[in-house]
This record gives sequence, C-alpha cells and structure tokens, in this order.
Amino acid sequence: MKNQAKKSVRTSVLLPEESYSRVQSLADANDVSTAWVIRQAVLRFLDDYMGEAQLSLRFPAAVRKSEG
Repeated sequence: MKNQAKKSVRTSVLLPEESYSRVQSLADANDVSTAWVIRQAVLRFLDDYMGEAQLSLRFPAAVRKSEG
C-alpha cells in the first residue's frame, strides 16, 4: 500500500499586533516559522477540545488579557 501524503489547506487569520509579535519572537527563538507556531497552537487547541460539540467561549483571564 502506498503512503499517502496528508493534504494541507492554506488559510489566513488576523491577529492583534502584540500577539503576532509574540508568535514571531517564539518562532525566532526556536528557529521555526511563525506558521509552524500557529499550526502547533491550533492542533493543540483542537486536541484539547476533541469530542466537544461546542466551545466554552469563556477563556481563562490570562488568555483574554493577552488578546487585548
């Protein structure tokens, strides 16, 4: 059986400037792209909410504060 590559889809998001700067700093410090950092964050978020039909739109105060 042949190994099939997983397909990817390109998307774009708007981030507050401060959040983007933090992502960029994290990427630079770890020698990865900003896309990689964002992709890992999305994957972790999806894993955390796996099996849930709806999101709790109440995020911890630390998350709300960092989003401005």
